[in-house]
Amino acid sequence: MYDYDVIILGGGLAYVGAELLWKAGLKTAIVEREQAHLGGVCLHEGCIPTKLYLFEARKLFELKNSPLISVKDISLNLKNLKEKKQKLTKTLRDQIEKLLKGVDFIYGYGELVEPHVVEVEGRRISGRYIILNTGKSYPQEPNGNDLLELEELPDSLKLAGDDPILLEFACIYALMGVSIEAYFEEKSLEFMHPSIKTRLLKSLKDLGVLFKPMPDTPPEAVYWLKKRVPNSQCIRLDLARDEKGHILVDRSYETSLRDHYAVGDINGIVELAHASRLQSFSVAQKLIKGKGFFTPPYKIPYVLYTQPLSYAKVGLTRKELEEKKVEFSERSVSLRAFAVGSIYHTEEGMAFLYFDKKGFLLGGELLSRDAGEIISLLTTSLFSELNLDMLSRLCLPHPTLAESLFLRLL
Repeated sequence: MYDYDVIILGGGLAYVGAELLWKAGLKTAIVEREQAHLGGVCLHEGCIPTKLYLFEARKLFELKNSPLISVKDISLNLKNLKEKKQKLTKTLRDQIEKLLKGVDFIYGYGELVEPHVVEVEGRRISGRYIILNTGKSYPQEPNGNDLLELEELPDSLKLAGDDPILLEFACIYALMGVSIEAYFEEKSLEFMHPSIKTRLLKSLKDLGVLFKPMPDTPPEAVYWLKKRVPNSQCIRLDLARDEKGHILVDRSYETSLRDHYAVGDINGIVELAHASRLQSFSVAQKLIKGKGFFTPPYKIPYVLYTQPLSYAKVGLTRKELEEKKVEFSERSVSLRAFAVGSIYHTEEGMAFLYFDKKGFLLGGELLSRDAGEIISLLTTSLFSELNLDMLSRLCLPHPTLAESLFLRLL
């Protein structure tokens, strides 16, 4: 007899699956190391706080640099912004607990010590099904988490690493007026269309970001933004793993041990919060209805929230198509050709869409203001298997950035 039907180890976005599970009548528990971290990296050190900082930094930058608005002595209070972040994350964390009123929250460091058994600081609980959602962490300190704890704007910052998230932090503080030295490995952007990569880096340099090669001796007083590594030390079973430590799963997200699943960053399929949410939803459906679903990684959109131009992609990129030797045609769009590009100061934006020989969308990538909003349209188009003819007949609001993607397809 098990204590629970389902135990979720890790309180990140797998809570979406927990909601479905307890509402379906399955006794469910979430184990999270501390209440203050419920919601995971996304809520506390990733998606949510960084976008809050970017939004406020962009407002400051646009007010300071608008030729039509005269503002004197405008500044940003970083301590107040940090407090706003803390209030926001607490509000969202409280909402999660309220949403999951039928789920047991067990706070403390948890480890999977035996099949179906999780130990939380000496207390053992058992579950018929185990869902691992332990995520990833920065491998080196100080890092991006520390950048979100600053209370005063420094004159300068040094950032180093191979994670593209470095560019988001560079933008945040450059927009705030901080001098940025970035020791960034540009090969981390090789997945981008060459024209987009060049334009993106130029836009960052125009902000004042100074890119430098990493010296043999690491610079002093640097914040490290290296790609995160799996939090797998709490998984004490001999589950199949890849060379980086990710837990290997099948198309139902089940590990090499039956009834033990792994979702989110820990499985290494797609290291994005919305992928974790989708995977937990799939596992919940399997446990409730007997069948889940698998979403191919290429159908999950990716966004790099740089400013003033952000990058987004979905489907296969030009580089991936060439590597797979897939026959395709490329359609390009320059936002300079549309009035909306000038209205939103995104004239340097561009997009590339890729189609197969029958005209069906294979993928797309773009550089634009609010690219994350626009990519949703391409994601829907990809899932709906629309072809050139259907896309060209879409009637979208005018004038919008999304509209510009399809006006020049024919």
